[in-house]
Amino acid sequence: MSRFDLLVVRKKMLYKTLISVLIFLTLSIPVITNADRQSAELPSFVSRQLMSNMRDHLETLEEITLLLAESKYAQAADTAENNLGMSSAELHYKKFVGKYMPKGMRNIGTQMHKAASDFALSAREAEKDGGLNRNRVLTALSQVMKQCVACHDFYRAK
Repeated sequence: MSRFDLLVVRKKMLYKTLISVLIFLTLSIPVITNADRQSAELPSFVSRQLMSNMRDHLETLEEITLLLAESKYAQAADTAENNLGMSSAELHYKKFVGKYMPKGMRNIGTQMHKAASDFALSAREAEKDGGLNRNRVLTALSQVMKQCVACHDFYRAK
């Protein structure tokens, strides 16, 4: 392996690690530090489904960051749109979760789905331009995670 190849591999590993740590901190710290969250009173079957959806969202975010680290922008866009974007919002609503959420929580969820679709558009543009606008893609992904943080900061399922 050439020195250049080694440098590229190290850069990708550092990028993956950095993104993973940022996602963990972004999603974890606000939940831990805010004890005054509003309780979202949900039927137990809805609460279980909501928790499952959130785990799926987190797994999707992890997959997206890995795809971005590998400069696979089109795949990241497809993953985001299919699992988090507006095209997936209907599925979440049909799973009963959206119907039972408090209005504010539902609004944050809708904003997350919109942000994911916006991210997908940015990632598709990055695929076309060879990743020249990588910062715009990461900023768009941050807007998705910002909605996750907002929801976890204001609400807790009960």
